[in-house]
Formats: sequence, structure tokens, C-alpha cells
Amino acid sequence: MFSTKTSGYVCDLGEHLTLLARVSAFEPPLTVEALVECSPGKDSDLRDAIASISAKKPSTFIKTCCGVSPETRFIRRATLDLKRLKEPGYLAEIALNQFRIDSEQNTVAVLNAFDGQDFDPSLANASKEVVFAGLPSAEVTKLQKEMLAVGLYPDRLELSTVASIGAIIDYLVYSNSLKPTIVLELGAQSTQSFIVSSRGLEASRPIAVGLEAMVPVVQKELGLKDEESARKLFFSNTFDFTGMGASLCKRLLKELQSSMGFYEVQTGQSIGQLICTVLPAKLSWLESVIASQIGVSVLNPEFGPWLVARQISLAEPLTSSSIDARKLGLLGTMMRFKSQSDVVTS
Repeated sequence: MFSTKTSGYVCDLGEHLTLLARVSAFEPPLTVEALVECSPGKDSDLRDAIASISAKKPSTFIKTCCGVSPETRFIRRATLDLKRLKEPGYLAEIALNQFRIDSEQNTVAVLNAFDGQDFDPSLANASKEVVFAGLPSAEVTKLQKEMLAVGLYPDRLELSTVASIGAIIDYLVYSNSLKPTIVLELGAQSTQSFIVSSRGLEASRPIAVGLEAMVPVVQKELGLKDEESARKLFFSNTFDFTGMGASLCKRLLKELQSSMGFYEVQTGQSIGQLICTVLPAKLSWLESVIASQIGVSVLNPEFGPWLVARQISLAEPLTSSSIDARKLGLLGTMMRFKSQSDVVTS
């Protein structure tokens, strides 16, 4: 039994933050009528968030467009051999040989790297630049059960990472930005790194360094007795760590500089800016530290005019100042992107 409310709901189940929005429609033009955030992984918090904006009865489900970011997700960019496109199993072969992605064990979408549309190998002008995006099929089933358990019916399930990348590319088109941009999703155990431009997704790379790798550095630098004490201090935002930012990010910076160097040599273009879309609010200072260390600026989108241009309005008391980079996955799930030639810019 579903809630009879006419409004729709959009949810972003992130590693560091869960977001839930009530919207007037599932596609623009739409109004974001309410927006709440809560701690991830806590069913009670999410149930409270649902109740606070939905007035739903305990026996009802609310249809929701859900964005998810499980640690097992993958977004990998590949260059295809167009001469082999018609060979049966060619795409599955590329996924397995290049990225160890077994198509039988995973739910995989193959997308055009430049516009995010489903890749169609039968087209005469099929692009050779594609993206393999997905997650283990068992994870899909697990996530669906978890959503149903709290009263969310996933009418549509998306990877928040893909939605976030799409939103950033759309913003670069909208703002006429020519700067290739690094997008970072800093998780606890690993980091997803992407290079995007107004053309599309230029490069993707998983980095086996996450926030937890910074904890031993905090312990050593401050002479703390154990890692748990260092972890609590690091994630509490009660100490100014910016002075040791370079040391904390040393391993991550090395990997980023390698990716940047390869991209710049291959394309002749210099990366100009960085944005962190997955980062705990109390560690937001890391974004400027990383940007400074690799010699780029921080991308700070002007959300207000962009959302207006994309026919998304915010009901009071919501304002564009309450929107930040951590909500790009949620916004991307609301948007319907067109090809670049169809996009109206500023």
C-alpha cells in the first residue's frame, strides 16, 4: 500500500550522509518542498526523517527515486575497439579483462562517456569512449530490502556517483567553464577520483586511500597513545589540522598527481579546479587543502541561478545557500540531462 500523497521523494543514501527530499514531481519543472539530512546507516534516523516530511502512515510506502553509493560501486571509463563492437560478448570481455567486472555477478550499465546516455553499439556513429557503471547484483537486492524496511519503495535506483558527475558536467556546460575538473569522493577506505569537463567524463580512477589512512598520521604527528583517540579527534572537528594537511594527504596527493600528469600529457590540457562531493561536513577543510597542494582552485558552484535554469525551485525556508557539493548527487537524481547541444546555458 502506497502513500496517497501527491508529492514525490528523492533519497540519497551516501556513505557519510543520508539526504531525503520531498519534491512536487519526479522530473523538472519541480519544487523541492522539504529537505532533511540524517546520519547514514541508522534506520531509526531515516524513519524519523521520513516521518518529518511525509505525514505517511506506518502501513504505507512512499515511492522514491533513490541514489546509492555502496563501497562496492564502480565507474570505469574505457576506450573500445569499434571494429569489435558487433562481436558477441565483447563488452563483457572488456569489463572483465580491464576492470575485473564479471557481468554475471554484477548489474552493469554501459554509458556513453560524453553524454551519459545508454551505449548503443548498433549505431553507425557509436562512440568508442564508454563508461561501465554498476555494482554487485547481490548489493542491489540488499539495498532494496533495506529501503523497504524503512518505508521507501525504490521506484528508481541510481548510483549517486553517476548522478553527481552528470550534475557537475551539466554545471560546467551551464557556466561555460573550460576548466577540466577533478571530482573526488573520499570514503573511509578508498577514494573515487574522476576528471570531468564540459565534454563529459574524461577519466576515472579508484584510489585505495581513504580517510582512515589519515588516522595513523594524526596519531604520529600528535603523539597520541592509540589510533582510536586519533580517529575521534580527527573526525570531531575540535582541532585545526590544516597545518598538517600535506602530511595527512600525502598518499592521496601522490596518486592524484600521477592521474593529473597522465591526463595533462595525453590531452595537453591543464586541470584547473577540484570539487569534493563526498566528504563529512566536519572534514570540509580537506577540500581546500587538497586543492592547494595540487595547485588548482576549488569549484564553488553558484547553485541559485543554475537550479533556476534547470527548472528546480526551492520552497521556503530552503535557499540556495543551504545547498552544497554534498547534495550534488541528490540534485543530479532530480535532473534530466540532455545532450550538450540541447542544453540552455547561462
